[in-house]
Amino acid sequence: MNTKSKIMIIGGHGKVGQYITRELKDYNLMLVGRNKDKIQHFLKKEKIQAEICSMDVHHIDFTKLDGVGWVIVCVDQENTELVEFCDIHGIDYMDVTANSEYLEKIQQLKLRGTSKILLGIGLAPGLTNLLAEKFVLMHPLADEINIEVILGLGEKHGDAAIQWTLDNFLKSYSHKTLGYIRPFTQKSTIHMEQKSLKTYNFNFVDQHMLNLKYKDRTFTTYLGFDQSIVTDFIYRANKLGLLGSLKYKPIYRMAEAILKKPKLGTDIFMVAVQAGEKIIHAWGHDEGRFTGLIAAEAAKRMATMDLRNGLLGISDVIHVEEVAENKLFGLTLTLTGRHSV
Repeated sequence: MNTKSKIMIIGGHGKVGQYITRELKDYNLMLVGRNKDKIQHFLKKEKIQAEICSMDVHHIDFTKLDGVGWVIVCVDQENTELVEFCDIHGIDYMDVTANSEYLEKIQQLKLRGTSKILLGIGLAPGLTNLLAEKFVLMHPLADEINIEVILGLGEKHGDAAIQWTLDNFLKSYSHKTLGYIRPFTQKSTIHMEQKSLKTYNFNFVDQHMLNLKYKDRTFTTYLGFDQSIVTDFIYRANKLGLLGSLKYKPIYRMAEAILKKPKLGTDIFMVAVQAGEKIIHAWGHDEGRFTGLIAAEAAKRMATMDLRNGLLGISDVIHVEEVAENKLFGLTLTLTGRHSV
């Protein structure tokens, strides 16, 4: 990327986007969002100079991309018009979202390869992909691989993260070997630090990205929470068909309000990749902060590294050991170990 050209950050004042904006503050930035006043408030508070553009990501004004050399998107999109525009016009693109359907759409596009398209940055996808790829190198004979994600209920997650989670409790999805499946129907367990926590299948995009990359293996991602009673409650509610009530706005809003002001749990997150008794895992605190920091590091590296054009993943810009060695991330990593079933 020509770093003298403009960098457009869509959602650069949000919970994750703020970390990226701070990291790239010395570049020529344009922050895009629906609320111009919120962007101005953030920039003033952080003492960052940037152009402000009021625009909805669902209704892109492509004339605003004149002079833009790189687009970073921190909010969910419904279609691939923006990434296709970037591909046609040689504009680099980085996506910091976890929308499975959207990222899969990008991977299915017939791109020209005139720009760099970086996907899967964060915790899941992101750290989970790095751990999974490391696991494959360490255990090349493993073919049925589980990715376990534990989120802390005590963390104050951003609005977009909460809405994404609630929305995906309602959606069935297609899996490489499980077929078309509802979330929270298949059980697994994460074994870490003498502790076992139940997890259930969930539509994180990391498994789809990995299943596409490794044709001879099957990856399945499972979700659980640091409070087992809540994980069990969600599973039982789903089994009884009660999660379907989230489609009603009053129930949805009530669930949102509860998650925005957590009353129990911690801010811990845990990730494990396991097959049989073999396991590697990592854990840290404040998933939102971690996602922001790793996205900021990926953005900085994308701006400075000589990367090939075309679709890129997080392992093209950073290795899991580098994440663990950087104290800023606060990640504890264990690459060797076995668990007892």
